[in-house]
Amino acid sequence: MKITKSIFLFLILVFPVLIYLFLQGFGKNEFTIPVYYPSGITLPQAGCTSSVLDQVYQTDRTVLRELLGVEVPQDQITVYELGNAKSDQIRNNLYTFLEKYKGREDISLVSIRKSNDTVFAPTRYDFWKRYNLPDSNFMRLGRCILQLDLNQQFEADSGLVLVDQKQQIRGYYDPMILKEIDRLNTELYILLSE
Repeated sequence: MKITKSIFLFLILVFPVLIYLFLQGFGKNEFTIPVYYPSGITLPQAGCTSSVLDQVYQTDRTVLRELLGVEVPQDQITVYELGNAKSDQIRNNLYTFLEKYKGREDISLVSIRKSNDTVFAPTRYDFWKRYNLPDSNFMRLGRCILQLDLNQQFEADSGLVLVDQKQQIRGYYDPMILKEIDRLNTELYILLSE
């Protein structure tokens, strides 16, 4: 009876170690985040044109430069923030994001407001760019470029958009929810390690 218990105890202790060693040797710990619109935009929003079908949708750098009035940096991950109501909760959640990536030159946060909104004050975060746009350009950028569903009050359900170095949309996030900011941080970390 003691031999049976000893063998059983030995197997219980050794089996997890063998599984761990097997996974370390042959397993891969890789995560990927989705690419939105892998076949292009088939049903464009009102007032927008469809993209080339059977190709991954990419934001148009030329149109972005035209709308924002500045060159969009190449080989940089950009998080666009627009269509959000003004609130302390959003501001605090954005500061959580900004603190995590402070000092990074390969990431930028671009906040966009309507032209009649408050003009932005200077900030200590170099990679936080802020712009005011006329209503028509704001809607064009939100609906036609970033594919956000903006309502008549120029607000969106998910007002943060993650765009990778290839100008592909990689995620939509609700800035009012801190868990969404955590998801943005996690997916941005995965994107940086790709």
